[in-house]
Amino acid sequence: MKLLSLPQDEAFIKEVISKIDYSNALIPNCTQELLAKTCDEALLYGFAAVAVFPIMGAYVAQRLKGSKVHAQVAVGFPMGNHMTATKLKEAELALESGVNEVDMVMNLHKFFSEDYAFVGNEVRQMADLAAGYGVDIKLIIETGYLTDEQKLTAGQIAVDNGAKFIKTCTGFGPGRATVHDIGLLLNAFGDKVKIKASGGIASLDDAAGFVAMGASRSAGRHNIIDQLEKMGYRP
Repeated sequence: MKLLSLPQDEAFIKEVISKIDYSNALIPNCTQELLAKTCDEALLYGFAAVAVFPIMGAYVAQRLKGSKVHAQVAVGFPMGNHMTATKLKEAELALESGVNEVDMVMNLHKFFSEDYAFVGNEVRQMADLAAGYGVDIKLIIETGYLTDEQKLTAGQIAVDNGAKFIKTCTGFGPGRATVHDIGLLLNAFGDKVKIKASGGIASLDDAAGFVAMGASRSAGRHNIIDQLEKMGYRP
C-alpha cells in the first residue's frame, strides 16, 4: 500500500483512526498525567478505544463516559498464565466500573501443554461474564510464540468459545502483527470473528495496511499521532 497523504486519503485516514485501539498508556511506567493525556488525545482524534491495565480502568471509563471512545482493559496481561478465577475477577471489577471492552491473554501454559479444553473453558467463562455487561471480548493468542498450525488452533478456540475478536499479540512478547498472520487469520476465521492487528504497529501506514486487508481493529501508540501531525492532519 502506498504511503498515506492528505488530502486525497483523508476519508480513509479517518476510517483507520476510528479503528485504532490507542495503547499509549499501556506501559508499566504510565503516570496519571500520561493517562489523562492519552484519554484527551483519544477523544480529540476519535480512536476506537483507550487500552489500559485494569488498575486504570475505572478512571478511563469515567473520563470517556458519554463519548464514542471505549474504555478497554487488558486482562491476564501480558503472559496469560493467571488463575482463571483471577482473570474473571479482574474483568468483573473493571466491567463494574464501566469498562466496555476486555482483551484477554490466552493461557499460554495450558495451550502449550495442549490442554485445549482448559483454554476454551476459560475463554467461554470470560465471554459469558462480559456478555452479562453487553461487552465482547478479544482473545490475545500471542502469535510470536506460535506456529501457523497453533495459530489456527488458538483461533478455533476463540471462535468456538464466544470471543468476538482474535488479537495477534500483546506487544510485550516476541511477536508483532504481520501481513502473513493477519491474512492467515482472516482467511480461516474472517467470516466468523473479527481480527485485531496488534504488536509493533510502527506507523499509521501499518495500521492502514491491516485495515485495508480486513482487520477490524489495530493497536497504535503515540507514533500514530506524531505522523498525523507531520502530515498536517487536523481532527
